[in-house]
Amino acid sequence: MDGKELFAGYDIGTTSSKVSVIDFDGRVVTSRRVGHSQCFSKYGYPEQDARTWWDDFVKLTGLVGEELSLSRIGAIGLSSMCPNVLPVSADGMPLRKSFMYGIDQRAACQIEFFNDFLENEGKNPLYTRYSSQSILPKILWLKENEPQLFERTARVLTTNGYIAFRLTGSFAADIFSLSAGNIVDLDTLQIFSSPFNYAKIKTDIIPEMKWALELTGTVTRDAYEQTGISYGTPVFTGTGDACSDTITNACLEPGNVSISLGGTSIYIQYLNKPVASPALFVETGPVPGSFTVGGATSCGGLLTDWVIEKLFGLNKDEKEDLLSGFGLREYKPSDMILLPFFGGARTPFNNPEAKGILFGLSMETGRNEILSSVYESIAIDISMIQDEVRKTSLEANQICASGGGTRNDTLLRLIATILDQELMVCPREYDSAAGAALIALSAHSESSLSEVVNRIKQRYSIVEPCSEYREHMFDRKEAFLDLYESNRDLFVRRQKQSSQKVERSSI
Repeated sequence: MDGKELFAGYDIGTTSSKVSVIDFDGRVVTSRRVGHSQCFSKYGYPEQDARTWWDDFVKLTGLVGEELSLSRIGAIGLSSMCPNVLPVSADGMPLRKSFMYGIDQRAACQIEFFNDFLENEGKNPLYTRYSSQSILPKILWLKENEPQLFERTARVLTTNGYIAFRLTGSFAADIFSLSAGNIVDLDTLQIFSSPFNYAKIKTDIIPEMKWALELTGTVTRDAYEQTGISYGTPVFTGTGDACSDTITNACLEPGNVSISLGGTSIYIQYLNKPVASPALFVETGPVPGSFTVGGATSCGGLLTDWVIEKLFGLNKDEKEDLLSGFGLREYKPSDMILLPFFGGARTPFNNPEAKGILFGLSMETGRNEILSSVYESIAIDISMIQDEVRKTSLEANQICASGGGTRNDTLLRLIATILDQELMVCPREYDSAAGAALIALSAHSESSLSEVVNRIKQRYSIVEPCSEYREHMFDRKEAFLDLYESNRDLFVRRQKQSSQKVERSSI
């Protein structure tokens, strides 16, 4: 292999897209990011236009091309938020904006429909229940609410699957994203067809499943003309961002844990076989023989952004100044409790009706106190996922964190404290885009993922729990649960009232 050959990984995320280019030793040569806005349906459900994803890809490639010759890129790996659901026509044209992953909770009735099916079926090869993360309820929602559009739908693509199609002209879907969306029978690693038949939906609406290191295709002449990436460059299927993060987080052996601190927070533990857990995501890993269990919160960095931009009214520069100036010295154990369910409650509560609450405000409350409660809340929310994973009798032997949230030492210390275990911290340049680049390097060089990750593992740092805050954090966690339980009935009543208002307004 030419030592000058490079490997590009792209990640399309909730509010931004990234590219990382690495060399044969796994060193990041360059990385770039572009932002994009979130959009919502008229009823407030998050959606995204697939054209934005492709525009981001083209922009990022242009930025890379300003620094190095695109002809040096020997292979491409892909990553994205998952599992989004994008209906496309037979020629791959998007038919509507994409349904987002678990933060899009529009298909509550369809989720109940499929969970009733699981109960009647008896055996559950998904090892978990349907939730807002699931793909099939959203397809059924499309069939029931937009039937004419559904009739024109030839395939549903994930986000990375759409980028792969634009590059290669081939339809494919990575198996991790499909398993995260409850499409895969984890015993056979084939499509779980019974619920499709139950809903009278054909399984061929799902593209061919492939593992992360499998080839989707090569760059077409049309894609070369749009991007400048050499005709014939191999494009590997890649995976969802959470799985991509498990790679950079060296979560490649049973008991290893990956925590992704992005717009939402994700906790994933590596397994060598699936385990039954109704409240968790039970999924494959990136390569054959690997499985994972874990969950995701509805807010992480998105919550921080909301507080700073909407509550504090700060612009981007002011936000960076505030966060850079908020360290362990500024943190003070908060008397407030923040329920971070701004997009409903995901793992392990799985309650789309839950709402955000900031409890304990007083005339003395200032920005530092509110920020302290935000970071405590994010850490506690993550610990709830770990508690649920532990019910499967699995103990974490190594925890590694990555993502934008690792820029904040206070958050890392609070997470280590509430998890009661040291954290390895992945270098900040190794994000989900870098994970996609490591996929390209591994596949193209025919090296294992462990081999390529070991080239960078010595650069990780360690964060220890803070004994000074341990008692406070566990007390806050108990209060967090009390506040949630005390308001659960209120969430239901308020949701019913909101639904009735929508029904009246549509008459």
